[in-house]
Amino acid sequence: MYEKCWLIQFLSHLLKTTADAILFINLEGTITIANEAAGKILKQDMGKILRQKFWDVFEDEMFGFSMSEALRFGISHRLIYRHTMEISTAFIYEGPKTHHGMFITLKDSSEKESLRLLANRNDKMKELGEMAATVAHEIRNPLGGIRGYASLLFKDLENSPHLQEMAGFIMEATKAMERIVHAILHFSKPIQIEPRSIDIGAFLKKIGKFIKIDPAFPSNVKLLFHIPDAPLLVPFDEGALKQALLNLIFNAFQAMPKGGELSLSLLKLESSCQITVSDTGLGLSEEQLELLFSPFYTTKKTGNGLGLVETHKIIQAHFGTVVPHSILGKGTTFTILLPLKR
Repeated sequence: MYEKCWLIQFLSHLLKTTADAILFINLEGTITIANEAAGKILKQDMGKILRQKFWDVFEDEMFGFSMSEALRFGISHRLIYRHTMEISTAFIYEGPKTHHGMFITLKDSSEKESLRLLANRNDKMKELGEMAATVAHEIRNPLGGIRGYASLLFKDLENSPHLQEMAGFIMEATKAMERIVHAILHFSKPIQIEPRSIDIGAFLKKIGKFIKIDPAFPSNVKLLFHIPDAPLLVPFDEGALKQALLNLIFNAFQAMPKGGELSLSLLKLESSCQITVSDTGLGLSEEQLELLFSPFYTTKKTGNGLGLVETHKIIQAHFGTVVPHSILGKGTTFTILLPLKR
C-alpha cells in the first residue's frame, strides 16, 4: 500500500515538473491526464478540462490529425509539427479497458524555430556581406573614372549650358552611387565595439531627451517611457547602442505618419536585460518581417535598407539578440536582449 502511494506521488511530481506537455485521452475521448505544461502550451486551465470530452474543448484536428479517427482506429503519430508545437502520440492498451487510450506529448518548438531563423539570417547576411564587398570594390574604380571624365566634360562645356547640365546629372548620379558603395563596404566590415559597464536605464532616459529636442521628432507622436529608477549596470558600447536604438526609433516614427505612441521599455531578467521599442503604426506583414534584416530591403520610399542591418550587427556584437514582432495595421515591437555580463 505504501509503495503504491509513493508511486502515485512520484508520478504526480513527474507530471508537474516535466517541461513537456502531457495529455492522456481514453478511447471514449475523455481527457483523464493533463499536466501544467500542457495548460501553458494550450493556453487552457487544465483543472477545468479534466474529465471533459476532447471535442468539447478543442477542435477535432487541433493537433493536425483527426482525434476521433485516431481513437477509433488506434492510429498513432510519431512526430507532427503544428504551428510551434512538436506532437507525438502513442497508444496504451495495458490494464483495464477503461485505462486504454492515447498518450500525447507536446513540445514548444518556438524557441528552436527562432534559433533556426536567426542562424539562417546570420548565414545569409554573411554571404551577402562577402558578395556585396566584392561587387562594391569592382564598381568603385570604374565609377571614379566616370565621375572624373564627367567633371572634365562639365568644365569643357562651359559655353554649352544645356550639355553642361547633362554632364552635371552624370556627376550627381555617380556621387549617389558612391554613397551606396561606401554604405556597402561599411556594411561588409565587422563592427568593433568597446563595451563599458553603464547604467542602461540612465542611458535610455538620455536617448529620450535627445529625441524630444530633435527637430525630426513628430509632434503628433507621444513618447512613453517604462524604465525602472533602480540602476542596472550592463556592459555595452554607448555610441554603437545609441545608433542601433535610434535606427529603430526613427523607423517607428516613419511607421506612424498619422501619429501614435512610441514606447521605450526596460526590464531586468535573470541573466539579461530586455529593451523594447514599440510603435502603434502601420505594422508589417509576415513576408515583410522575414525580409526585415535583409540588406537593401526597405518599406520606405527613401532609404538604402541598411539601417536595420546595422542595428542587427551592433546587437550581435554585444552578444545580444533583436527580434521583431508586428501586427499589420496595429504596430511593431522590437525586443532586444543584452547579457548582463560579457
